[in-house]
Amino acid sequence: MNLHSPVLASLLAALSLFGAQAGAGTPAGQLTQLSGFVMAVKADGVLKVLSPQSVVEVGDTLTSEQDTYVRIGLADGRQAVLGPHTRLKIASVARLDLAEGQLQVLAGPAPGAGRLVIEAGDTTVDAGTGSFNLFYRPDPAVALARRAYAQASLALAPSPVQSDAEVALPVWEKVAQVQIPSAPRPPSASSALLPGLYVQVIDGLINMSNKGGSQSYSPGQFGYTPNFAQPPAMLPKNPGLQFTLPATFSIPTTGGSASNSGAKNNAVDCEVR
Repeated sequence: MNLHSPVLASLLAALSLFGAQAGAGTPAGQLTQLSGFVMAVKADGVLKVLSPQSVVEVGDTLTSEQDTYVRIGLADGRQAVLGPHTRLKIASVARLDLAEGQLQVLAGPAPGAGRLVIEAGDTTVDAGTGSFNLFYRPDPAVALARRAYAQASLALAPSPVQSDAEVALPVWEKVAQVQIPSAPRPPSASSALLPGLYVQVIDGLINMSNKGGSQSYSPGQFGYTPNFAQPPAMLPKNPGLQFTLPATFSIPTTGGSASNSGAKNNAVDCEVR
């Protein structure tokens, strides 16, 4: 067989692409609480405005806006809470990719949940049995470029916005016409932190590792790594991390995992194709 055949090369490329996207579209969780505005970029490039009870799938990239908090019931029973200005990709049912922002992971009520890892800047956080807060500030130049690209994509979206109810609500029409702001956004509570990945353990045990080394953390401990080449370190005290949820988030809801995501509800999702 001629391994250099153009037909064979095309077939292998197609199979590789299929393998990379095989998990896309698999239900990975469900929004149980939302305060603010959050969008998802689907694996096929469709933009979708999310609402409570929206199902999130493998391949979705979620982006929360200013003063936004999003609680997601994951399929394994854990809960993930996104803070403001956070970008999170659902890489698989067992892996989340944090591009920037704040993420809280809460262990499920039943023991024995499967392994969950969070990737942030080539550093891996193994959730283990823990509940914890992550704060990730990538290099400012990289973060600005990613944010500008995402906002430009929204600005080029067609208007009016398509929706399941065949009605374009005013707030969604404004989203489709958003412009890149010329002035910098107001500083967040953690804006004084140096770039890098921070962790605050609430309960249980977790592990942080990268090419530089590995470090485990227990309840009440704080950790930090500036980049993937430097090993995670233990911090003697809270460096200024704040993750304050809205009052409506004080009591976590249950039953928000993907297992019951097929239930119908009155919330309307909106898609931009």
